[in-house]
Formats: sequence, C-alpha cells, structure tokens
Amino acid sequence: MALAHPPHLKRGDPFPEKIAGKLRLYSMQYCPYSMRVQMILAKKNVDYEIINIDLLNKPTWFMEKYPFDSFPVLEQDDILLAGSLVIAEYIDENYSKPGERTIPQDSYEKGRINMMIEDKFTKAISAIYQGLRKKENWKENSNIHVGELENILETNKFFNGEELGYADYMIYPWLSYIGHQGIDDVMSTGKFTKLEQWLKTAAQEETIRKCDTKPEILGKFLTGYTTGTFDFDFNI
Repeated sequence: MALAHPPHLKRGDPFPEKIAGKLRLYSMQYCPYSMRVQMILAKKNVDYEIINIDLLNKPTWFMEKYPFDSFPVLEQDDILLAGSLVIAEYIDENYSKPGERTIPQDSYEKGRINMMIEDKFTKAISAIYQGLRKKENWKENSNIHVGELENILETNKFFNGEELGYADYMIYPWLSYIGHQGIDDVMSTGKFTKLEQWLKTAAQEETIRKCDTKPEILGKFLTGYTTGTFDFDFNI
C-alpha cells in the first residue's frame, strides 16, 4: 500500500503543532529526495508524520524555521536535519534493529557506494532532469550518463550488489521517471536492457512499492514539471 499524503502547505497556512517525541518529515509528495528518506523510514518501520510543503510557495514559518538549501527536512523535538543522504544515514544508524543495517558497515563497501551516489548517480540524475525539460543535447547526455548506470549492472544484478539495497533505494526515484516525458526515447533504443530489467524488478520490491507514486499520478506531475504549471494537490 502506498503512503497517504496530506495536502501541501503554502504561504498563509499556519504552523502545524508538533507532537512531542514524534519524527516529522517535511516533504513534497513527488520529490525524489523525499522518497529516498521515506524508503529508509519504511524499511525500518518507523512511525512518523509527513508535512508536505508547496516548494513554489513555501509557508513563511517554514522559511524562517528551516533556512536550509537542502530538502527534505527531518525534525524531532530539538533534532533538525536536512538533506536526503544525511537523514537516511541518521535513520539507519538510530532505528535499525541489531544486524539489520541498510547502509553497509564495511568501510570499503560503504565508500564504494558513496562514490557511486556522488558521481555516477549525480550525473545520471542531472541528465534525467535535462531530459524532462528537453534541454539542449539532453539525449546525448542521457546516453552517456544513463549508460554508465547500465555498465554497473553488467557485473551486478543490483547497484548494491547481488541483492537490492541502499544504493538501489538512492537512485530509484529518478529512474522511475524513465518512460515519462520523452525519457522513453532513450530507453527505447534497446541500449539499456539491464537497466530496464532492474527497473521492473526494483518496482516490485516491498519497501519501494510502499513509497512509490502511481504511474498515472507521476506522469501528470511530470507533465506540469516540464512547464512549471503543476498543482501540488491535483486529483486524478
């Protein structure tokens, strides 16, 4: 079952009072960075509340209380963290059961995955955004940087290795865009068969299914994203 999302708060909306001791995630329903965090929270079965924010018309109190460039934002009493990777590591470290860490604890393996996230994933994410907005040379950039992800899957079934894990969660939200708004032009070339199979497999994983957005809703959001005319709380 997918997560339930409340309406997005905007300028003029009052600050929602906090519940002592409860985790709160300031999110946006279609934000891939937020989905990263939601998957780790779901993986750990953490009880938390979602406060969705209209990122084009943020509430005044949000900008005053949380002056971060990074998004999403996690809050619990006096704890305040921003950025998907920072929050994911905090949740994994503090809410994992013994022996059930999601982020590798082996220093080499952790470093390998962090390098992949910071280099290969970042470049592919940039290329996907270029594709959504049909920037100049977007197909060439997508072929190069999405192609680098295909190369990783030539030797591993998943980005994390032989089993789906942390690295896969950290890239899935963007690769789920493939097939929308012309990104399928890149995939339909038949060059990325490993990536296509990975996407089909990952979409069926329990944690991802809990946090994923229905294709028809995602498609409608991305249509608005390309023109800057989307409504954060549209109805299908």
